[in-house]
Amino acid sequence: MHARLLLTGITLGATMLVGGATAASAGASASVANEAPNWTPSNIGAGAMACGDDNVVNGPGGTSVKNAIWLRNGPGAGCGNSSGYTLTVGTRLGGWCYTYNESGNKWYYVSVGGAAPYGWIYSGNVTSDASSITTPCS
Repeated sequence: MHARLLLTGITLGATMLVGGATAASAGASASVANEAPNWTPSNIGAGAMACGDDNVVNGPGGTSVKNAIWLRNGPGAGCGNSSGYTLTVGTRLGGWCYTYNESGNKWYYVSVGGAAPYGWIYSGNVTSDASSITTPCS
């Protein structure tokens, strides 16, 4: 039976590559794994600022990196890397604004030394002078 399933998968795969058929046109033999998930990961949330920087404003203040970390593309642990590299301890960040995510954690939208890259950093990863970032993200 295992060999039969394997051959069916190979045949279906070959059809998709050679014949241009999609999993949807394969009908009932398509796997449930090919369907979109019907849930939202709990660490991202479904809010307007889940992952992204659409509602940021440039405000006063700044801070420094306390723990080596990279900037994220949204105010949440499940958001991706927006800086492309790990910021070293002591890196100076220009503050734009702050927000609280759906978990109640404070995040800052910052730039590195006043220039790109831009991104989000969790308040626990910056020094106490972050209190100078006083503009709420809208």
